[in-house]
Amino acid sequence: MEEGTTAPSPQPSLSSRGRSGALAYGVDGDIYVADWDGSNPVEIADGVHVEGADECVEGERRPDYIAFGTAWSPDGRYLAYWDRGCPYGLPSVPPERGVPWGTVIISDPEGNVVASFPGQGWTISWSPDSKSVAIMDFWSPGGSEGDATIGVYGLDGGRQAALTVPSELLPSGDYSPVWSRDGTSLLLSGVQVPLDGGTPRELPADTSHSGAAYSPDGSRVAYIDKGSLVVAKADGSDAREPGGPTEWWDAAWSPSGDRVAYVHDDTERIDDSSRTQLRVRDLATGTETSLANASGPEWLEVIEFSPDGDRIFFSRVEYGTGDASLWSIDADGSDPRRLVARIEWADWRPQSPSP
Repeated sequence: MEEGTTAPSPQPSLSSRGRSGALAYGVDGDIYVADWDGSNPVEIADGVHVEGADECVEGERRPDYIAFGTAWSPDGRYLAYWDRGCPYGLPSVPPERGVPWGTVIISDPEGNVVASFPGQGWTISWSPDSKSVAIMDFWSPGGSEGDATIGVYGLDGGRQAALTVPSELLPSGDYSPVWSRDGTSLLLSGVQVPLDGGTPRELPADTSHSGAAYSPDGSRVAYIDKGSLVVAKADGSDAREPGGPTEWWDAAWSPSGDRVAYVHDDTERIDDSSRTQLRVRDLATGTETSLANASGPEWLEVIEFSPDGDRIFFSRVEYGTGDASLWSIDADGSDPRRLVARIEWADWRPQSPSP
């Protein structure tokens, strides 16, 4: 464990709130699992951080572990993350899957690997029943390289489905599949792809924004449009702007779906400084609470609510270095705590595993 990666000094214990969760986070190519407050970290994946292909030496094996978005399965039994180290790609990959960017790893919280397979893209999306994951088998930027393919894999690493997304429907920029809440389809930015192999369809334009986040029950979506936080029905109708004119793209739903946490940005972008706020909006009353502030050479990013909805994970990121520290705070803005001094990503276990 690298010195200084946990909270700098002992802190008073909290109540039992949130103790059903466990923290997973990554730094320098390694993965740790810790108590909910960042204490008692245990390394479960030992990697060697790789900055680029120029650091790869022929014949050398250098794993580099990282997750994008949610790593924990919904039932809290497994973690899914990437090994994107050296060598890049794997041999003997079927031609229709292109050149993989890395290897998907599925492990238990102790680091025991249960499955691995090559893939492309960023987010590894868990199915609602925790029995499958979806990734990009073949990622085509905006359809420039033809159709894209979403791969669905079981916990044994076997591919259960290969879903083709026509090039004319593919969004521009980066994208990853997101499982629908009912488990019957996969969503890209503005595209719905049926799991049964049916014809993909374009979703309303209002749901195609990058970073769109669906409510826990799948009935609503939150996204940033022209600088404003917008909450709408999942089909794009009844769109409302509960936020101000300068919100960032980050948004996180509370487990009950009654609140959205997001980052408000007052930065004028004239230099490497910022004025950002972590805010929570009560969607029923419209009440807005400012939880945390950052100014100068750092900015805030919201990560997620705790499983009980009482606390919120967020990070403070430094300009220049990009180094981030992990924090949690009560949803009313009280009791901010630094949990880990430096992270690349973090995710809270959704719940205790079932017997």
